[in-house]
Amino acid sequence: MIQAWMRGVLLIASVYNVAWSVFLFWSPNSYIKWMTEGAQSENEWVFYQAIGILVVAVFLFMGFLKPLKFRWFILLSFIAKLIGGIAVYSLIMESQFTKKFMFHLLMNDLVWLFPLLSIAIAAFKSEKSR
Repeated sequence: MIQAWMRGVLLIASVYNVAWSVFLFWSPNSYIKWMTEGAQSENEWVFYQAIGILVVAVFLFMGFLKPLKFRWFILLSFIAKLIGGIAVYSLIMESQFTKKFMFHLLMNDLVWLFPLLSIAIAAFKSEKSR
């Protein structure tokens, strides 16, 4: 069963991802310099990362509006967060590992995994019990 906190998490996650996407569009070079600790100043993949994050934000917002109807979007958002860190590591970080990248990975991807998976499971279970 979908609980009130689940819808709240979806709304917060949606707004957070919109803000993160806007930041990446607006200031990609500062993001790259911070993550790579000055080793890079530009990377063309950041634009695609920003688009992907914006798509996830839309999926999460749709899940907030109608969690049962858009349960697949919630599951896709979970998968995107799961795979997103690997993509950033290989395409943007160019396989280098820094403490700031680990912080970024934890705060932008891993922190959302458990709540999104819990919500997706609840949505699929609710649909089966109908």
